[in-house]
Amino acid sequence: MSYKERVLKGVSWNFLLLLAAAPIGYFVRILYSNEIPKLDVGLFYAVFDFCCMIAIFKNLGLNAALVRFIPKYLHEKRLDLVKSSIICAGVLQTTVSLIMTLLIILLSSFIATYYINNQGQFTGQLDLVICVLIILSIGYWFQSIMDVVANSIWGFQNQKYYGTINFVKIFMVLIISFILIHVFDVRTVFTPICAYTLAPILMIFIYTYIFIKKIFPEFFIEKFSFSKKLTKDLFSYGLPLMMGSAGALVLNYIDGICLTYFAGLNAVADYRNVAMPTVSILRYFATAVGAVLFPMSSELWEMGHGGILGKSVEKICLYSFVAVFPITVLTAYFPEVIVNLFFNTQYLPAADAIRILSLGTIFFTLNSIGFNVLNGIGKSLLSTKIIYFGAIFNLIFNILLIPKFGIVGASATTVLGYLLMWILQARYLGDFINYSNMLKKWLITTLLGVFSLIPLIFVTKIINNIILQLSVGMAVYLGVYALGIILFKIIEIEKLKEMFRIGI
Repeated sequence: MSYKERVLKGVSWNFLLLLAAAPIGYFVRILYSNEIPKLDVGLFYAVFDFCCMIAIFKNLGLNAALVRFIPKYLHEKRLDLVKSSIICAGVLQTTVSLIMTLLIILLSSFIATYYINNQGQFTGQLDLVICVLIILSIGYWFQSIMDVVANSIWGFQNQKYYGTINFVKIFMVLIISFILIHVFDVRTVFTPICAYTLAPILMIFIYTYIFIKKIFPEFFIEKFSFSKKLTKDLFSYGLPLMMGSAGALVLNYIDGICLTYFAGLNAVADYRNVAMPTVSILRYFATAVGAVLFPMSSELWEMGHGGILGKSVEKICLYSFVAVFPITVLTAYFPEVIVNLFFNTQYLPAADAIRILSLGTIFFTLNSIGFNVLNGIGKSLLSTKIIYFGAIFNLIFNILLIPKFGIVGASATTVLGYLLMWILQARYLGDFINYSNMLKKWLITTLLGVFSLIPLIFVTKIINNIILQLSVGMAVYLGVYALGIILFKIIEIEKLKEMFRIGI
């Protein structure tokens, strides 16, 4: 199978599963917003964001190291090193994770008092906040074990099973949440807490069996050999990436952290349960592409095929931009309709945040592609520097803007951070793989996306029903946009047919 076919099949499979996961994940948020008090939803996400920030120090960058070195060892036919790297990474990661979990439990009273309840919304109920912290921190210890299994599957480039992981996790969260709410009538913060704690435990059993039985049946046969060189290789690659991932986590979760401290838990619920999940649907395409590009770019680089990699990145960036841009525009145009249709009027303050964040999805998508390629070719230190630049920018401007502008300030800061990182990342990526942005086609695509709004505006003016506004408006906009893409030969019909044929 050629690299072109592998990329298209991998992206198609990952995208289809992520596309299937998107409505399930969104339904989870809809369920929480309509069945659980808004303040409890905000409490869950405040604790969730805190645990996610701490989680980066649990894996020591070894997850990314597995994805980097497993393809290398497979290419060298060193299955013993594959097994050894998985065991070393697993033991080290779960040990550090356990220590971090115990520290959170010991400090839970302090964290609950001076961070989670900083705005006084759970005064007199600190025992509840402490209990939530303890349960979710234990869940994240189990998640660290699942991460080792997941990244081992990713390292084998087995898209068939790796692509199912996000889908299975969010499906389990939905089922557990639904049972707790509608069978046991648990309509409190403990519904999401229990769902997100039990899901990784169940997944460990499922995917460990799949990995050993279907992907690496030689696991128990191959010799395990602990060596200082192997450990050094894993850490020398992983630690810089851990620092880079810390920056990425700051970008992803510092908004929620700062909103918890400066604006309170209702603002956290608006931002994390409505605004971010709505926009995150647009990010699934980038996730699907990145899942294929990281290990494949590593393999191409190891084999000296930098030219092939550069041409591939050019096309992938253009096609990703073409795919994401119209959905971004539609989301920015219909935020009030989305909130009223899927959530309730309590969450209408999230509309402006949705509008702003949806535009940032374009830069998030391009950043995801670029960073996966840089990490795959061993330039993780450069990725780290760029990400930290964005993280520091995000932290400073969140502190400055959130106290006054709330979730709008958080949204604007995030989008500007993504834009600045994309400019830096695109600049340096071209130095390594002879990559260009095909700016003319990008500009035409942007103009097509903007001018396609004209018939959309006309349609929404003559339709009063919000469901018809959304469905008919989307159909008209996407039809006009797709026609323009074909007429201006941004993507040729023959290329589309070929991509579809290979993808399926």
